[in-house]
Amino acid sequence: MPRALTEKEKCNQCERLLEKGKTAVLSSGIKKVSVDDITKAAGMAKGLFYQHFQSKDEYLLRLIWHVHEQFFSQAEQMILNHKNLQTDTRSFFINLFNMPELIFFIKNHQDISLLMDSLPLNEVKAVEQKEVNMYEEMLRLAGINTEKVKPGVVHNYLHTLYMMMSSDLMVKRDLQETFDSMIDGLVSYIFRGAI
Repeated sequence: MPRALTEKEKCNQCERLLEKGKTAVLSSGIKKVSVDDITKAAGMAKGLFYQHFQSKDEYLLRLIWHVHEQFFSQAEQMILNHKNLQTDTRSFFINLFNMPELIFFIKNHQDISLLMDSLPLNEVKAVEQKEVNMYEEMLRLAGINTEKVKPGVVHNYLHTLYMMMSSDLMVKRDLQETFDSMIDGLVSYIFRGAI
């Protein structure tokens, strides 16, 4: 009989499924990717997948949050290692919207919306609050007063940018200038007399 895995080993398996399986999701798409594709990319047996996730949808939702966690980890590193916080923050947001994962999310927005709509409202609200809490933590780490600069506004701003980039209703020839203007607006909001 095989030995029982430690919690750390289970976490490592889950992390491997998320990180390596992400490649399969990005190449196949949300609708087309299969559990077999994910486990093959991770080099793991299909049975291990179901020890961590009840379904492909649960995996995909966890993967979306996993990407968010990576974003927050990168933001933390940027804050801790900044040379010019305002300039570095602007660059960070621009780079964020050029990440392959975010570009994928933008291109597959409808599929992601359907996935999110499958969640109970209380779970959606919990994820939203978790994001806002992480924005608050990042702002405080940067020494920004969260009474003046509200984490919920930063959250809404970034989600508005995301929605703008995923919309077919935008004037494409002016999209980059619109994006740049909105990033400048977000950075101005964050740093308005706060530092």
